[in-house]
Amino acid sequence: MPISATMRRKYSRSATRMPYGPAWARLAVLAMACAGLAAAPAFAEDYILGPQDTLKVRVFEWRPTSGTAFEWVPLTGEFTISAAGNLSLPIIGTVPAAGKTLEQVADSIGERLQAQVGLQKRPNASVEVAEYRPFFVTGAVANPGKFNYSPGLTVVQALSMAGGLGPANGNLIDLQRDVLSDRGDVRTLEAERLGLLARQARTDAVVKDSSAVVFPADLTTRSEQPAAARMMAEEKSLFEARKESMANEIDALNQAKVLTTNQIESLKAKAASLAKQIELANKDVGSVNKLVAQGLTLSARELGANQNLAQLESQNLDVSLALLKAQQDLARMDQDMANVRNRYRVDALTESGEVRDKLAANAEKIQTTRSQISNLEANAPAAAATIDENGGLSFTTIIDRAQDGVMRTIAVSDNDLVKPGDVVRVERSEKARAQTTSN
Repeated sequence: MPISATMRRKYSRSATRMPYGPAWARLAVLAMACAGLAAAPAFAEDYILGPQDTLKVRVFEWRPTSGTAFEWVPLTGEFTISAAGNLSLPIIGTVPAAGKTLEQVADSIGERLQAQVGLQKRPNASVEVAEYRPFFVTGAVANPGKFNYSPGLTVVQALSMAGGLGPANGNLIDLQRDVLSDRGDVRTLEAERLGLLARQARTDAVVKDSSAVVFPADLTTRSEQPAAARMMAEEKSLFEARKESMANEIDALNQAKVLTTNQIESLKAKAASLAKQIELANKDVGSVNKLVAQGLTLSARELGANQNLAQLESQNLDVSLALLKAQQDLARMDQDMANVRNRYRVDALTESGEVRDKLAANAEKIQTTRSQISNLEANAPAAAATIDENGGLSFTTIIDRAQDGVMRTIAVSDNDLVKPGDVVRVERSEKARAQTTSN
């Protein structure tokens, strides 16, 4: 419906009465308005709206002439989608919403307001879900009925809101829940124990410097189970990777050791050669000294012989120092190899100690939880009767959900997500009925 001139003047007066502050304050107002547009949770971005969803709507218009963000107050509030799938809003009238996302509805509101009022630019509409349409739980639950939905709701949470599985007997339901929780804890602790045993086998192999990991019977007898096989494969791969890493470090040191050994041999040969040259040079110096004393040769020859001898002795000293350094390097490499082995062994010993502590704590928890289960089974056999031997409740949970206009029935597990409008149905399984009859 077209907006009247009186209403236009009213909105204009409302805008002019808004306080004018510093420029930064006006920008802050706009930033707050824009932030509201992006405030919807990640779940709501892909959420498809439907009847009975309640939406929180706010509409802002930036007016550059006054430098203010004008809020369309009549469009601010919470509005519920009708059974026909529409929102009924002031000024702009009916807006289709069912089957659309929040962003699409926000765009529609802005476009309709722009067209209805004749604005130059489309206002910014912020649409959030204030309250989701309800879901329903029926069947073998304590308190069937209609419940308020919240994002991220799982099947087990929905069943908890309905009082849990089984008849409307709070004590029985609580006991059943305790049995289920304790048996689940035991399975989790058992899996943790197997993982710790696999780690212990690996660390023992490193400490003993074994060539392979020897796993205990608790693991090898379960080798056909995917979880146990994966644990052993992971620990074996880790053992081989660390062993290869240690071998690579030692190989590098061995190669350096070979080079240093060859260098030492070379230096020794050079030192032997210099020793012979020095011996000959000494003889030459002695002969020249005699000739000089007899006046048979010039003193310059004596000087050259002495210089040659000094040069040879200097080279011999350099070779001796290089030989000493190479021998020190060789000794250090032997020490480095020992340190590499010790480092891996110390790491394995440290990890082994941590694993032993965790195994002890795990065993204590398993014993305590099994004692609790035994106590529940002895004192409340009826509560345990609906729990199967694998620790799961003997009920079947299904969801009736509308998809693309068609009602579909979906089998679900505890951690599957519930959507608004779903009907969660809980039925006793055939196995549970047979077990109850036998009991």
